[in-house]
Amino acid sequence: MNKLQQKMARYGNLINDVMGRVEELQDKMSPQFEELRKAIDDDKLADIDAAHYEEIRKSFAEGTAEYGTLLGKFENADAPARYIGNHKLLTKAFARFVDGCKDMTASLGADKKIDVAAFNAAEKLQDEETGQLTKYLEKIQLIG
Repeated sequence: MNKLQQKMARYGNLINDVMGRVEELQDKMSPQFEELRKAIDDDKLADIDAAHYEEIRKSFAEGTAEYGTLLGKFENADAPARYIGNHKLLTKAFARFVDGCKDMTASLGADKKIDVAAFNAAEKLQDEETGQLTKYLEKIQLIG
């Protein structure tokens, strides 16, 4: 492999590793999110066990911190020239996604006090940026 091929292989591996870990984190946290979403929608937050709620808060905080670490990998990536534009857009979208995760985690107050407006806004931001991430990942794959 020449240097360009090596660089492209490293970049492809980085994308796969980061997005694979994102998927694992989402698989772990999605049921917790769905539980909170249902409790909010059904006005049944009081029914969630306090210790379980704290586990969810801790899980969200840990997941959000790991998303931040993964963002750092995108920010420090050495993208091949043909991918730089889409990589920058991908990184910005992922940064906004991470911001949404931070906002959602911050909305989960102690004693099952959730800032529902902030929770909903964070969910909306995450959904929007997930769509953007998909768009840029597809563009990067199409270019290759």
